[in-house]
Amino acid sequence: MKTLSSLQDFFYENIYPDLEFLEQKRVEIYASLKRIVIVIFILTCTFFYMLYDVIPNTSDLLILCCIIPSGIFTFIYKMKVSGYASLFKDQVIERLVEFIGDTLTYKKLGFISEYEYKTSALFPQKVDRYSGDDLVVGKVDGVDVRFSEIHSEVKKKGNKGKTYWLTIFRGLFFVADFNKHFKGKTVILPDNSEKFLGSFSHFFQSFSSRGELVKMDSPEFEKEFVVYSDDQIEARYILSHSLMDSILKYKKLVGKNISISFVGSNIYIAIGFKQKLFEPKIYKKVTSFDEVRFYFEILSLTSDIVKHLNLDIKIWSKR
Repeated sequence: MKTLSSLQDFFYENIYPDLEFLEQKRVEIYASLKRIVIVIFILTCTFFYMLYDVIPNTSDLLILCCIIPSGIFTFIYKMKVSGYASLFKDQVIERLVEFIGDTLTYKKLGFISEYEYKTSALFPQKVDRYSGDDLVVGKVDGVDVRFSEIHSEVKKKGNKGKTYWLTIFRGLFFVADFNKHFKGKTVILPDNSEKFLGSFSHFFQSFSSRGELVKMDSPEFEKEFVVYSDDQIEARYILSHSLMDSILKYKKLVGKNISISFVGSNIYIAIGFKQKLFEPKIYKKVTSFDEVRFYFEILSLTSDIVKHLNLDIKIWSKR
């Protein structure tokens, strides 16, 4: 496993020397964006003053003066930062992936397909918009893996018929060969109701359309997760005590909600994050080792999956 010490050596020897141009570009973009913010603020104040007597409803005017400037700035920000972000991924993220494992391949515009996302059965809701990036494909300890960021959304109607986008899932989506063909589907989800309702939560969970509720004989696992399957025997066969312990340890390591499913011959793992993970922060120095360490730790979560869940051990054979 790659250490922070070896990462630091790799960073200063292989990445840092090529970051001067990127840092110069970042400073220029950041200065430009600050000037744009000032201009937008002045224009918004002028706009508000001019329309104050025209639009009688002050709250409507305030909303208008927030939405329009925000939309304009977001458009300009994306336009100015996109080229810089692409260069950053070439110079930093791609090299970090190669450092973590020479059998891994990085594709900044690629992502896990919507078909695989749906096959996982983790998020059965209808998807109206699906996107992603930062696909990594290859082998970790001999296990075929692929993962990327994805963002799935559904279109909703609010008050007065206005539409808005609601996130179903945003974060890292991981797929690995589990070395066994499963007869059914087994889904493991975060159990938030257990924390509030205790054992009574099983009454409500039993009405889920995901399949039969599987009660596990690990109290600690039951507090953190709820399991559904259309094959109770297979679900218990998959979720051995050692695997349940490994999942609990991995959840603690990640510090995020994780959802897991076993479908076909694959294990699917979704780790939720609120923000995009591999985009450069325009307000921070690109030459900072701390920033690179953050990206390294996120990317390392995937190799940790293989090690913590022992996916490299061929305890089952495909049949």
